[in-house]
Amino acid sequence: TLGERLGIFDFERGAKISGSGFPVYRGLGSRLERALIQFFLDEHQKNGFEEFTPPYLVTRNTMRGTGQLPKFEEDMYRCDKDDDLFLIPTAEVPLTNLYAGEVIPESELPKRICAYSACFRREAGSYGKDVRGLNRLHEFSKVESVRIDTPEHSDASHKEMLEHVEGLLQKLELP
Repeated sequence: TLGERLGIFDFERGAKISGSGFPVYRGLGSRLERALIQFFLDEHQKNGFEEFTPPYLVTRNTMRGTGQLPKFEEDMYRCDKDDDLFLIPTAEVPLTNLYAGEVIPESELPKRICAYSACFRREAGSYGKDVRGLNRLHEFSKVESVRIDTPEHSDASHKEMLEHVEGLLQKLELP
């Protein structure tokens, strides 16, 4: 309601051109989204993450590689059967598959990688239908960070990732 009142989101026009769940950002809303994306990418880079720009369309095997398929196939946007490509639900899917089928030498670990992407999901069922605002969207922007490390370092890596993300929220002065 606040975003609509401020004129930074337009859900009605988004629904007009794409259906519900596709908002239009406008004016300061567009600038805010772009500024947040840049902030997160810059902060990840300062923390040792390498930025990637992955494709938004991925193969069936790529979707399987992160457990998206077969479980969530009905929730995915898919190209026709000739291509058998899927729009990504999050940049995590292509990022985690960058090294699929490879053995990474321990000397090259940890790998810290990040990406901005548009994300596409059918929000199936009635869950969230009555939720207003920027929840349960079919298309949204996201900056994703991934860390690949040895099993022995997983607890420390997890802790470091949590501290990094908490630090981002603190810099934005968000509780």
